[in-house]
Amino acid sequence: MRRIGWDDYQSSEAGHYLGSLYTRQYVSVVTSSLPFGGCPSRRATPDLPGVPVTLSGLIIRDVQASAAGAAGISLRVPAGQSVALHGSSDGTAVDLLDVVAGLRRPRAGQVTVGALAVDRLGGAAMERYRGERGLVSARFPLLSSLSVTDNVLAALRSRRVDSAARQRVAELLVLTGAAHLTACPVETLPTEQRWRILIARALLAAPRLVLAEDPTPSLDPRGATRVLDLLMDAQARCGFTLLVATDRLPAAVRCQRLVTVSGGLVTADELAGGDDPWTRGRVDRIG
Repeated sequence: MRRIGWDDYQSSEAGHYLGSLYTRQYVSVVTSSLPFGGCPSRRATPDLPGVPVTLSGLIIRDVQASAAGAAGISLRVPAGQSVALHGSSDGTAVDLLDVVAGLRRPRAGQVTVGALAVDRLGGAAMERYRGERGLVSARFPLLSSLSVTDNVLAALRSRRVDSAARQRVAELLVLTGAAHLTACPVETLPTEQRWRILIARALLAAPRLVLAEDPTPSLDPRGATRVLDLLMDAQARCGFTLLVATDRLPAAVRCQRLVTVSGGLVTADELAGGDDPWTRGRVDRIG
């Protein structure tokens, strides 16, 4: 892997969410075995591991199979690493996240999350896998029929909402800077605030894996910086594995590793600078 630095940087509606009624969202979370209310420390610690992700010969589209000579996408992401999947505007990176999330099946190849062969799941097993992750993106917005608090509670694997769950939601809304929004109708919220709530919802399950679609196309530069800061801060605090799909280099190099996917192949695999995730999330703030 080539190491790149900051010079490179400068050049739902309702459906199927965590086994509940609320399903179409997009930061994917694979639930850990941590006790409810995880992520107690500022930085990742050995007792808060992420989960490894392995892709082997993955082909998502028929046209990719032809163009790439059926080689496919192969990639191994260690537990706890933050990785940007940097693709062109053809949507390959987002398609890749959908496959890992279990939202679509690959044409060929294997997807392994931890010890689980996601590409082989079906029926109840796939339902259980989907029930252990959540989704958030501009494609799949918050539900306007629910309050801010209830939108976050939609991530509960159980439909039982007790005082501990509500306390956890309150803590996450503070963490994401959205605590003052609980009385606001969702449809009146600015885009940046909606992203904060989506991230809070994703963190409710104490995730080991987060799959995130780049929020920057829907935000102004300052808002995009703040939301990406929040996502990187959460990864540094909780230690989950993070995959971010983006076609924008400034967003991509905020992660520890930059993987370029094009034409159905991994065309570059680079380490993005030497700063830790906590520092890297603020570089463009301090100039």
